Amino acid sequence: MRRVQITIALLSFVAAACSEQHAAPTALDGTSALTGRTPAAPTPNVTTTMYDADVAGAPLITGSDDFNGSGFATYTSVNSVTSFINSVGAWQLLLNRQTARTLYLKLKSLGGMPIPDGNYSSSIEAYSQCYDANNVLVSLLSMASGSTNANCSFGLDFGYGGVKYKLVMRPSDAGTGRARVTCNAAVSGSCTSWTIVNADVNHTAILYHFSKSGLVKDGTYKNSYSLTAVVQ
Repeated sequence: MRRVQITIALLSFVAAACSEQHAAPTALDGTSALTGRTPAAPTPNVTTTMYDADVAGAPLITGSDDFNGSGFATYTSVNSVTSFINSVGAWQLLLNRQTARTLYLKLKSLGGMPIPDGNYSSSIEAYSQCYDANNVLVSLLSMASGSTNANCSFGLDFGYGGVKYKLVMRPSDAGTGRARVTCNAAVSGSCTSWTIVNADVNHTAILYHFSKSGLVKDGTYKNSYSLTAVVQ
């Protein structure tokens, strides 16, 4: 199913959005401004499948562009799309260096944000990382096959109107939900396949925008998602 790309009316916003396509991603779960540095080569690359609805058929706030499927799409590290498990063992999907591939975000209709639904690629970075009971970072690669960690974050950075936003649920933000990450398979003691879904029935997330002094909280909204990541 094809969806209409978000269009921009003001020339100033066009210029800002184009410049964001070449911005380096921000640190995971961090509040720092853009570093201007390209991330290290991703290892390992993964095929990410983003779904548009959960297992019960309810539409999700963070969905796919249906580029190569219906009700889902796959994203691999090709043509300036980057899908990988990074050096700290977190999943990342980067779309910020191209415009052909997008995520379809139901920000207003389902998430309650004052930002329109539509296809987004500007500054898009989606990520998830997990923590132990003491909120110490643990690698997705170290998960045993069949194990589940429900103390994980899910973050989504995106650009709109010349502003970069972060919509996130994580242990460091009191009152937000969590992501649930399950290891589906492992090879030689290293997990190679994951399912990532929101573990909060209320879908609670916080929306921030980036400023020169760091992240500024805009309010509490919602996010929901369902994806798989499989080592290529």
